[in-house]
Order: sequence, then structure tokens, then C-alpha cells
Amino acid sequence: MGGSEMAWGTVMALWLFGMGLGSRIGSAKGSERLARILPVLVLAIASLGIVLFRAAPALVGAASGETLTTASAIWLWILAVSPTAFAGGLAFPILAEKLGASGGGKAYAIEATGMLTGGTLLSVILMGFGTTVALCFTLAVVTAATAWRRNRAIAFIVMVAGILLAPIAANSLAQAGWVWSGNPGKLRAWKETRLQRLEVSDGPPTTIFADGRLLASYPDPYETLPRAHLAMLLHPTPSRVFTIGCVADGSVEAMARHPVESLVVVEEDPVLLSNLPTWYGVDVAAALEKPHVRPETSDPLRAMSSSGPWDLVILHDGNPTTLRRNRTRTLEFLRHCRAHMKPDGVLVMRVAVSDTYLGGVAGQLVATLATTLREVFPQLTALPGGEILLIAGGPDTRLDFDADRLGERLRSRGLDSSELIPEMIPLFLDPERAATLRAGLERTARVNSILHPRAVMLAGGLHEARSKPTVLPLILDLEHRGSWPLAVALGIAVCCLLAMSSRRRPPVFTTAAAVGFCSMGWWLLLMATWQATRGSVYSEIGVLTAIFMAGLAGGAGLACRWSQPERRLPLALAAGAALSLLIAGGVAVHFTRAVVPTLLIVGGGLTGMAFPGLTALSGLASRRGAGIAFAADEAGAAAGALIVGIIALPWAGLTATAWGLAVLQVAAIPAVFITLRRAD
Repeated sequence: MGGSEMAWGTVMALWLFGMGLGSRIGSAKGSERLARILPVLVLAIASLGIVLFRAAPALVGAASGETLTTASAIWLWILAVSPTAFAGGLAFPILAEKLGASGGGKAYAIEATGMLTGGTLLSVILMGFGTTVALCFTLAVVTAATAWRRNRAIAFIVMVAGILLAPIAANSLAQAGWVWSGNPGKLRAWKETRLQRLEVSDGPPTTIFADGRLLASYPDPYETLPRAHLAMLLHPTPSRVFTIGCVADGSVEAMARHPVESLVVVEEDPVLLSNLPTWYGVDVAAALEKPHVRPETSDPLRAMSSSGPWDLVILHDGNPTTLRRNRTRTLEFLRHCRAHMKPDGVLVMRVAVSDTYLGGVAGQLVATLATTLREVFPQLTALPGGEILLIAGGPDTRLDFDADRLGERLRSRGLDSSELIPEMIPLFLDPERAATLRAGLERTARVNSILHPRAVMLAGGLHEARSKPTVLPLILDLEHRGSWPLAVALGIAVCCLLAMSSRRRPPVFTTAAAVGFCSMGWWLLLMATWQATRGSVYSEIGVLTAIFMAGLAGGAGLACRWSQPERRLPLALAAGAALSLLIAGGVAVHFTRAVVPTLLIVGGGLTGMAFPGLTALSGLASRRGAGIAFAADEAGAAAGALIVGIIALPWAGLTATAWGLAVLQVAAIPAVFITLRRAD
């Protein structure tokens, strides 16, 4: 989609709002017959949404390789996402009515079980075959299941046809998407991996697109390879070198020629790593096969600890536009690097910002990353260019780079006739531009950490500005004002919740919204913590999400057995506040890796336990009560995706955000308690 946390949060919110709206309409309108065919309609509409996403570059007028951003494509995302979500939400209250008096709670438990099953199958099995194949297969199976009672022969034919046609549909959509994106040349190959969708041009040069955005173009002997040589020269005698992001652009070809004992090149996507020798040709294949080159497909956090100590660490991955990408730019990761480096070791961090544009958000991003580096390394300098290199070193490191000295290093390694020659080095150093850049590094900024990932909003805002600079004023305003606007918003929300205590109507909508908001908040905070502290691979994210869904199903199933689940609603809210305080206390950051899965299943369980109580508290019929409660829950979760994921976590930090969740849950208790007292 948009490649940034802002885009993800926006699309997630659209999905949840669509589900909530559908549920609200379904609480009063819609027949059982419609509800029974809605699973098929959901998948059919989702198929159209996938086509819209692939056709988005042509529809919004994006250039080849340009990432679609929120400002330019939100109207299209609404069309692609909302109808599918609406259809799914519409079915919930209609089917809940068929489950009896406690239908809302039972439906919530059943739906959560379906989420657990479907999400696990998609993550573990189907996604390996690609989005289109997974969708066609699922559509065929669900359609066959729907038609099974009426005509088993037709159901069987539909399922077999869908499975056989899935690869053809996938290839046709890939070819069409290439044309819609306006990419140069012909589509040579495409792969859908567990991390991204890869498309490769026939070349030359060979161009790789990841999720529609330009990833790399090979060969690039005029910029990529010379800068790769330059990065290797920043340490006088590197023996052990650790790199991230130096495979896809071909930098490894230049780095592998340097006389080092060990060169570890980390590429998280194993499918990309295994196919690059075929796509790029013999030079890259030969570089990856050299005895001192060790390709790694594990998470950077784990690969860093696999050996060492390192003389040279090169962080060549992209800007921290998402919480996942931010994990190699946090204070904690840099401390991890320092702990595995020699006293004279050098760390090189690429920042996709030009030194000629250091104003506004771009300059603040550079300053934030520089400040974070200074917290760990006693020495810091930078090299100018279209992409800045921040260079940090330990107490014994010498960072006063001189063109003659670097040229001599190049000659001593027998590489003075490579893509980088000694006469080119002064152009990369450029003393005047370097002095201006170093002055910019002194700009006031705060540290980027796991608990306070400030770089995410800056990098995401800079990314969005490439389409339309509409979000930059907001980001700069938040940067200057700090987090007090969020505190004001929290105060208003608390006042609204407390005001519900004086009303005679049951506070179902507001309480369910608070539950949904906090549930989404827990999930975001815990997933961000896991990625930042433990590293992550795709299967782990799927398993962790499944654990949360299992909690939802188990909690709702347990509460359905209670005779009066609404009586335990205040206790569930209080327990949720306690969970938020545990997260605020940093238990997920500082303790064993078993803590995050435990907190996820507890958070899911508390959310599930609250839902039957909310439907019972409404005093409405099963269908209407379930529809209103589910609509409010999804609306609250949508607000959580926007506020927690995009603003609160990057700007207020994990601790303050978790405290805010606790305050919201405590504020929701009085209205529920008073309603129960009135019922007595």
C-alpha cells in the first residue's frame, strides 16, 4: 500500500470502521438469507479490492516505482477496503440472532475462532503461494461449502475450478499490474513472498520493485558500487564486517572484493536472496559464493549476535517509516551493536535524506538519528550526498577522514582500478558540504528508542510528502508542542466517559468503543515491543496475532457460560487497566520473550470476556444488542489504529500511551457500575 505506518494505520482504520458500520446497519436490516451468502460476497468484493490496489498507480497517476501515499490514494483505499469490511460487519448481528439469547457473545467467540483459523492458514500456508492464489482458493472453498447442502456436484466443480484457475489468475493479475504501474520493459519474473511482492524487469538494467516501489536497479557502477567501496574504506583494516541491506542493490559485489576475514550480509527475505544470483547474473552470484561472504536471512537483531566482535557495521536499510523498519534505528539496537563491536569499530548508518535538504522534517529526522547515535558512540561525523552517511565510532576510533588517507587504503587493498578510484574520493568528502552537514547534526532533537520511537512519524511524514506535503505541518507542530495535545485529547475522552455516569441509558456504545480502542492499543504496543526487542520474522508475527485471537475466542466463550456476564464487566475493565499498567512498567521490554505472548493472550481474553457483558448490558434483543456493541467495538479499534499506531506511540511513547489506556479503562467503570446498581 503506502509503505509507511501512516498508510497502514489509515487502511486498518478504514477496515474497522467499515466493519462497525456494517454491523450497525445489520442490527436493524438484512435477512438471514443474505447473511448466509455474505461470506462468498466478502471474498468476491475483496477480489475486486485487490485489483483496485494493483491498478492504483494508473488510477492516481503515480510514476513508475513511486510508493502510493495516504494523501494521494486515500479515496481509492476507501473504495478497495470499505465495501469488503462493510459486508463482513453486516453479517455479524444477523447471524448472532440465530444463536439465541446470548447470541452476541457466542457470535463473537465463533468469529474470533474463525479469525484464528483463517489467519493461521493464510500466514503459515496460503501466503506462500501469493495473494491471488490464496484468495481464489479461499473463495472456491467457501463457495463450495455454501452450496454443499443444495448440490454437492456443483460445489465440488466450483472448488476444483477455483483451485485450477488460481495460478492463471495470479499470473494475469501480475502482468496487468506491471502495465498499470507503467514500469519499464517487460515483466521478467515475479514472486510473492511472506514479506513482500517482488517484480523484476527484463533489463538491462535489471530493476526490482517491492510492493510496487522501486527497490533497486542493477548494475549501478556510477553511484551504488563507488559508495559501497567508500563505506568499506571508513575502517582502516576491517576484518569482520556486518551489513544490513547491501544485497538487493548489488553493493555486496563491491564489498566482497575487499580483503576481509568475514563479511556477513543480512537480507530478511530468503526468496529475494535466493533469486538475486539468477536475476543479477554472474558477478553478484560470484560475490555471494566467496568463502568469506556469509549471507544471512535471519532477523538483524539475531544475526548481529551470531558472531563478532565487528570492526565495521553498515546499516544500509531504508528510513524507519514503520515500527518494523525502525528496529535497526533505536537506541537499544545501537547499544546492541556497540556491545558486539571492537573498541575501534565503526558504524555507518544510511539516511535517505540529501544533505542539500536539511530543513523541516528531513532535518529533524537526521538530527534525531544523530542524537540517538551520540547516546551510544562517543564520536560522530557524517558524509554528504544524495543519501547521508552517519558515521559513529568508539573511543579508539579515528573519524577524521582525509581523501589522501582513504586513497591510500584503496591502493593498499589492490582496488585502485575499481569503480571507485582515488581521484573520486574528494568528490564524496566535499569539505564545504560536509561542514554544513555536521553543523546540522547539532540540531536539537530527542532520542529514538523502543519506548519512544520518534523517528517513525518523521520518516513516515517525509515519505508521505513525496506525494503531497499535507501531513508535514501537523508533524512539525507536534514536534514543537510535544505530547500535550494528546494529553488534552485523553482528558476530553475521560470526561465523556465519566459523563455517561449521569445518564440513565446503558453506556454500551462508549464502553464498547473504549474496550475496542484499548484492545487495539495493547496489540500495537506488544507487537512493536516484540519486533524491537526480539526481532521478528513473518511466521512469528502470524503466531503472535493468532495468540491474541485465541484469547478473544477463549474469553468470549468463557463469558458466555456466565449467567450474568454484565456483572463482571467492571472487573474486566479493571483487569484491563492493570494490564495497561504492566505494559507501561516495561515488563514486555525488560523480561523474557514469554512475556509478550502471555500479555497478548491475556489482552485478547479480557477483550473477549467484555463483549458478552456489553451485549447483555444493553438490554436489547440479541441481534440489535450484538450489532450495536460490535459496531462500537470496531469503531473504537479503528480509532486506536489511527491514534495509537500513527501518533501516540511515536510521539508520546510506549509508557505514556499505556498509561493513557489504563486511564480510559478506569474512567469507563463508573458508568457501568451505576447502571448495574440501577438495575438492582
